[in-house]
Amino acid sequence: MEKTEYTTNVFLTEGEYMYLLSKYGTYELNLKMEELSRSKQNDKKRRYRIKSDYHALISKGMQTVQPIRDKFLIEAMKQELWKHSYRNYFLFVMGINTGLRISDLLPLRVTDVRDQTHIVIRETKTRKNKRFLINLELRNIIVDYTKHMSLDDYLFASHKTDFPIKRVQAYKILNKAANNVGIPDFGTHSLRKTFGFWHYTMHKNVALLQDIFNHSSPDITLRYIGINQDIVDKSLEHFSL
Repeated sequence: MEKTEYTTNVFLTEGEYMYLLSKYGTYELNLKMEELSRSKQNDKKRRYRIKSDYHALISKGMQTVQPIRDKFLIEAMKQELWKHSYRNYFLFVMGINTGLRISDLLPLRVTDVRDQTHIVIRETKTRKNKRFLINLELRNIIVDYTKHMSLDDYLFASHKTDFPIKRVQAYKILNKAANNVGIPDFGTHSLRKTFGFWHYTMHKNVALLQDIFNHSSPDITLRYIGINQDIVDKSLEHFSL
């Protein structure tokens, strides 16, 4: 049966795609396909070892990344990143405090954040214009981080070039730190999910968070930040017959 390339190096039949869509929903399926695509690009041998993208997507090995639900682990992650690079620490702090996608974080320049109360961007994924508040603590960190930088400098420039690090490099940096401090199911989306999880935990306003994330429904938002699974787990914790 003919297969279609739904994202780079990920091929599915129409029937396989429709089943996965009904199982995971559009947003989560896209995340899973992006993750599989990245793993194939990072490990070219894996591209040939995987006989079926459908089975790879539905297998336990392709679990969606999770938010960091423990503030102790958030602090441990900060300290681990700080040991090696102020830039890497700042990338993590920016991600969990703004809820920006990594694809929207990496191209930012000093001029986008210095003396600003909001980050104003055109989102790479949705092509929509959005304003993200820079909280007071983050503004203070920005002042310190950028004090020796020019307005045109990229915030997350490579140490070898003046251009931003790539998404794959950002993943490797963050994932290595997560492994070192014992954070499971971690990926670049964990930064955005961590922001969403703690925003919802503090405010319990899914409609507001849905608007921040540009999601089409509250259910997508709750599933994205892992709240639905938490609710299910909690309901079963003391359930017995």
